[in-house]
Amino acid sequence: MACLCLLSAWSCTEEITMDLPEGRKVPVVEGTFSNELKRHEVILSYSSELYSEDREMISGATVYVTVGDDTIHYYEQANKPGHYLSDSATGGKNRWYHLEVRVEENTLFSRPIRMYADVKMPNNATTIDSVGLLPLLNSEGIPFVDEKAAVCVCPYFQTLSDENIVYNVELYLNGSRFRNRPSKLFNLFSMRGYAGYYFNGEEMLKNNIPVPVGIMNKSYMDEGDVVGVKLYSISKDYMYFLVSQKLAIGSNPVMGAFPAMFTNIFSDCGAIGWFSATSVIYGEGVYHEDIFEE
Repeated sequence: MACLCLLSAWSCTEEITMDLPEGRKVPVVEGTFSNELKRHEVILSYSSELYSEDREMISGATVYVTVGDDTIHYYEQANKPGHYLSDSATGGKNRWYHLEVRVEENTLFSRPIRMYADVKMPNNATTIDSVGLLPLLNSEGIPFVDEKAAVCVCPYFQTLSDENIVYNVELYLNGSRFRNRPSKLFNLFSMRGYAGYYFNGEEMLKNNIPVPVGIMNKSYMDEGDVVGVKLYSISKDYMYFLVSQKLAIGSNPVMGAFPAMFTNIFSDCGAIGWFSATSVIYGEGVYHEDIFEE
C-alpha cells in the first residue's frame, strides 16, 4: 500500500514559477594581452540577470595599457559596441602590465567609474619543436569521440623548471581554431610533475605513453592537414577564473553568478572580470592517415 501511495505522489506534477530577486548590476571587464604581434582586445559590459541572454555593453570608455614608459591605447570598434582593440603590439615575458579603464557616462552612477588591473606576463618555454599526431583507437568508448578512432595531439618541447606554470591549450586545423568537443577535454593542464623535463621526451615518459594536450576526431581530418598547437602560459589565479567561468550558467560568463567569480579587477564600482597577460608558444604537425594502419 505504501508503494502505491509513493507511485501516486510521483505521478502528480505541478508547474512552479520561482520569483528570483534581481541581482546588483556591475561592470564586467574581459581583457587580454600577449607576446603575439596582433591587436589585443578588452570587452566591457554589465552583468546580466540569471538566465538572461541580454548583455548590455559599455561604450565610450577610455581604455589603455601601460608597460614601463609605453602606453598602448585601445579603441572601440564602430560595429561592435563595448569591444575595444589596440593597434598591433606585442608584449614580453616577465613584464608587468597595467590596464586602466575609465567610463565617464554610465548607467550605474552619475559619476565616472574607474577600473584597473596589474598583471605580470608569465614565463614560457622558448618554442614547440614539433607536434606528434598519434592514433587513439576508441575501443573502450572514450566520450565525445564520434568515430572508432581519434588523433592524439602531442607536442614536444623543453619545459621550464617552474612548477607553477599552467597552460591553456588551443588547437588549430589548417590555420583555423579547432572547436570540436574532444579538443576541449584538455583545455587546462599544469606543469606540476613535468617541470624541467623535455615534454613527451624519453626521460619524462619512461614506460608511459606520450601525453596529449588534445584529441581530435579522425572524421574531421584529411591526409596532409596541418594541426597547430598554441600553449598559453597563464597564472594559477587566471586558471581558477577560467574554471569558475566554465561553471557559470548561460552565455554571459558572469550571468547571475558574479559573487562567486574570481576577479583581478580593482574598481570603485564593484567591477569584476579578468585582465590577463599571457605568453604563447606555437607548433605544427602534419596529419597522415597511415598512422592508423597496422
